[in-house]
Amino acid sequence: MCSSIQIMAKTKRWGDSYFDRRDWSAYNEQLVKRGEFFIDLDFVEHWQQELTTMNLRKRGAPYQFPKSLIELQAIWYAKKIPSRMIEGITKKLSEYGEVPNYNDHTTANRRINKLACQLALPTGNNPTVFSDGTSLQVVEGGEYLRQKYGKKNRRWIQVVMLGDPVTKEPVSFEVNIIQESELDSAKKQLAELKNKKIDVKLFGGDGSYDEIALWNQLVYNGIEPIIKPDKNAIVPSGSRERDKIHRIFHQSRGKFWESKGKRPSEASMPPVFDRWCRFPF
Repeated sequence: MCSSIQIMAKTKRWGDSYFDRRDWSAYNEQLVKRGEFFIDLDFVEHWQQELTTMNLRKRGAPYQFPKSLIELQAIWYAKKIPSRMIEGITKKLSEYGEVPNYNDHTTANRRINKLACQLALPTGNNPTVFSDGTSLQVVEGGEYLRQKYGKKNRRWIQVVMLGDPVTKEPVSFEVNIIQESELDSAKKQLAELKNKKIDVKLFGGDGSYDEIALWNQLVYNGIEPIIKPDKNAIVPSGSRERDKIHRIFHQSRGKFWESKGKRPSEASMPPVFDRWCRFPF
């Protein structure tokens, strides 16, 4: 006599229920807008004027291709389009009459590597920044190289980023070959923003940023902390602001900042990483 045991699939979702707050109409338009950056040819109208400015008082051979073209090709290159394919794309655009001329892949590769890229600092007053870190594998060797040469040959870089959760744009970042403390990196970047006259209004992070020195640094600089305190934190702790938030946060069962429209977690940072960590550093 045979008996079968049926296992019912679990239908109830575990953990807190997820509510998607995105405006899908606006988000869909943002995704469509990204595609326009790959064929943005507005610079062609000022091609010759830009070349004239670049070659003014330049020694040696003059530039034949404006910086705007190289920046467009750099976007293609960052999306892992090979340099020879970049030459082919530019050549076809030239044949269609969209650009006056095309450069070969060696010229494009050399000019791209010489570009000095940097983040544009926020232009608004009192930006809100959240901090988080991640690691990126820089060698796409896969499991074969790991088994053949061991774990020590897997190369990773650490990226610690301060980003604006509203615009989803990075404000500052630090790249480390050797893994360092995300907390120390965040404090260093906050100090650099202050030296650049950027007055940060709010600073947020997950529980790993719950350090007395950071709380005191934020309060001293007039920055409101949005950091989740440890539920086992010792009170008093040496930071009056942290002690106050600790009491309110746990009395409200973690709903203190949510009631103000703020989220003291790393939940605000993944969209920033998703947009920018695809590019090679």
